[in-house]
Amino acid sequence: MTPPPQRRPGCAATRLAHREPVFASAPERFTTWLLVEHPGPWPATGLPPDLPHEAALVWKAAQEAGIRPQFIRRVRDRRGPTSTVVTAHAGHTGQPWLERRVLTDLRELADLDLDALAAGRPPGFGEPSAEQLVLVCTHGLKDVCCARLGRPLAVLLDRALPGRVWETNHVGGDRYAANVVTLPDAAYHGGLATSDVPALTAALTAGHVLPSHLRGRAGLPSPVQAAEHHLRAHLGLLALDAVRPLGPPTADDQDVVRVELQVRDGARYAVRVRPRTSEEPRLTSCAGTGTIGTPTTYDLVELRALD
Repeated sequence: MTPPPQRRPGCAATRLAHREPVFASAPERFTTWLLVEHPGPWPATGLPPDLPHEAALVWKAAQEAGIRPQFIRRVRDRRGPTSTVVTAHAGHTGQPWLERRVLTDLRELADLDLDALAAGRPPGFGEPSAEQLVLVCTHGLKDVCCARLGRPLAVLLDRALPGRVWETNHVGGDRYAANVVTLPDAAYHGGLATSDVPALTAALTAGHVLPSHLRGRAGLPSPVQAAEHHLRAHLGLLALDAVRPLGPPTADDQDVVRVELQVRDGARYAVRVRPRTSEEPRLTSCAGTGTIGTPTTYDLVELRALD
């Protein structure tokens, strides 16, 4: 009898097997977000067919304006008569903010001031909120690892942080599943398991990050994310807002990147990191027929205090 075909390890298991670190892997492009509640199912790519035309136009315009749109849904009781819409800005060099509004008709999205949102200004579409939102990627039609690992995590996290947790579609970095994004700070945590829920809950409640799982903050260049990781490890910094970049990274002729960072007490540090690309191609995403790549990480070259 022919033995059944062997299922290849998923991209998340492949990352673990290669001991690939999670840091410096948050998306570099987006600091501004638009969240739209939709119960799903969410297609692997594109928009759900039942999304109103007016909302679809806003979604596409947001993408063109450099805003990151995401679908969200409740962990339980997904279908209801209203839809929550959230706008948020990470404010890496200023003040982060978040606004929420409940709509009875998603066609009302047409009233959103996308120009203000794209500029990082509160559009006044909803009410300001100081509560941090927690997004868990469970987009199984995009990558099965996200559903297999994200959904159980979302259920437990929702119990621990009731009212704050939402499922969301693809956030980037399938192989880091389970992935969690918090807003408005745009901090990414990855490589999470259900056993990490107590530690993650405690960290988020305290306004901290979980250093061993912190991928970085979206909207910052990867070398800056790497420098922040190494500085946090060096100083034992846990607070979410403990570190901020002082400017863009600069590179020398030996591929070393220099980043200047400032911590809460005003002390400034120069961190130099060097990118290192894996020599062995591996599965980096299960989406579609799978993606083979050679991930890059950043080694610490130098860390010193500035006068």
